[in-house]
Amino acid sequence: MRRTPLRLASTLAAAALLGLAGCGGDDSEDSGGDTAGKTGGTATAYYTSFPDYLDPALTYTAEGWQAMWTVYTPLVTYAHVEGVEGAKLIPGLAEALPEVSDDGKTYTLKLRDGLTYSDGTQVKASDAEHAIKRVLNLESGGSGFFQGIEGAEDYLEAGKASADISGIETDDATGEITYKLVEPDGTFPFALSMLFAAPVPSDTPFSNQTKNPPPGVGAFKITEVDGTRGFTMAKNAEFPEIEGVPAAKLDTLEVTVVKEARRQGQDILDNKVDYIVDPPIGEQLREIRTAAKDRFSEHTTLSTYFMFLNTREAPFDKKEVRQAVNYGLNKPALARLFSGLLAPSCNFLPPEMQGYEKLEPCPYGDPNAEPDLAKARQLIKDAGAEGAKVTVWGNDEDETREVTTAFADQLSAIGLDAKPRIVSGEVYFSTIGNEKTKAQAGFTNWFGDFPHPANFLFLMDGNSIQPTNNVNFSNVDDPEINDTLAEIGQNPDLAAVASQYAALDKRVVEEAYIAPYGNRKLTLVTSDRMAFDDIVWHPLFLADFSTFALKE
Repeated sequence: MRRTPLRLASTLAAAALLGLAGCGGDDSEDSGGDTAGKTGGTATAYYTSFPDYLDPALTYTAEGWQAMWTVYTPLVTYAHVEGVEGAKLIPGLAEALPEVSDDGKTYTLKLRDGLTYSDGTQVKASDAEHAIKRVLNLESGGSGFFQGIEGAEDYLEAGKASADISGIETDDATGEITYKLVEPDGTFPFALSMLFAAPVPSDTPFSNQTKNPPPGVGAFKITEVDGTRGFTMAKNAEFPEIEGVPAAKLDTLEVTVVKEARRQGQDILDNKVDYIVDPPIGEQLREIRTAAKDRFSEHTTLSTYFMFLNTREAPFDKKEVRQAVNYGLNKPALARLFSGLLAPSCNFLPPEMQGYEKLEPCPYGDPNAEPDLAKARQLIKDAGAEGAKVTVWGNDEDETREVTTAFADQLSAIGLDAKPRIVSGEVYFSTIGNEKTKAQAGFTNWFGDFPHPANFLFLMDGNSIQPTNNVNFSNVDDPEINDTLAEIGQNPDLAAVASQYAALDKRVVEEAYIAPYGNRKLTLVTSDRMAFDDIVWHPLFLADFSTFALKE
């Protein structure tokens, strides 16, 4: 989902929002090679914001997902490795990936034998249904991923927490779990990989459990929550061996909320803390890049930053004008506004997921080069759009304001008459998502809920357009895109349809329905005490706490 202001917003805001400029750092495809760290010991970490929740049914921020991925393992999960391999589904608490019926509506899994939670109690098949019931009953932000299950809507309407969901059948004796969907949905296995679906004991209350998180099956368990000041994670002695899901190396990880970015940067430089989740800012970032280069790297996130171009509003109802914007977009200049942490790109889909194929050459020129202003101006002239008035929308967050203003200047440089319109971040997306606003162009971004191209390309689906709370800001309604998404979206075998998603990505770019300009990056920086090369950077869950270790 869009992550300003959702899952990654709290992480990015604290660091003055970041981004990249190039592929610096260590975006490798493996998990770091030979281990150099020891088992045991205590490490410390700073968060800028306390997680929204420490309850798997509710958490929906980067901080929550990063920590709790190592506490709650779903039935289906991801290998704790870097790159594209880390974005592929593997069995978690289930013995194997789900079996799917011929009509694509029924998913069947079986629990591994002998699983226990961190408190020693046995994991039961019915716990999986209880987890989904909690998500729906608590009106979690993740509810929409499971409302396609038969009976989910009836469960919500009934308002009885203890009622059954007819489309989920479980057998505690055999460990079998079956989900029946109303319609085929090829992304459902990825929904099952989300923390929302991770089994928890069936006596877990239907209320926010942040103060006392329920036991899970993971490398760590949360042992102490200090209000909103921090929390402590301890190694889970009950964690079973699961291929691809490692046990913790540390005995304890103590997480403290420190809101001052400069204190965080100085403390990591001085080795007073072992890890900071948010990137350093300004001069500290530049200093750390050099003074702490052996314990610093930059990593691309599952995100895309782009400008929407409303195809229902002049002048962007003309393809030539939209193409002119892409030819004239100065991506390196926009990247510089993100402290060198935004990687200029041409694709709409981000790297490190199946379905991504880098567009080479980019139809509008090298994204790391200067724009072709002459080509852009000629297209504007040919379209008869010279001097067309354009309002460029953006919100009042510092970097967004700067990027919006810069984009307006770039539009004016190619022959349009563009002015920025800045509104409060609290109402920004609902404002531009209201058809009455008739927003012509502006800033937006998307951070993936899971590494599936459908989680991005639905933003280009004409069937997603709605009068309010619309997220298809360009109002793209292309029959070829709509029909293809409807067809391949039912297939749960992503590898089989990855090339078709790549073709849709190419069409979005070539038709210039949007103006993509980069993928956001985050940083990994630790103290000298940490075995830096052991740490896995996961494409979805960031720095993997289960791979944290102190040096020998």
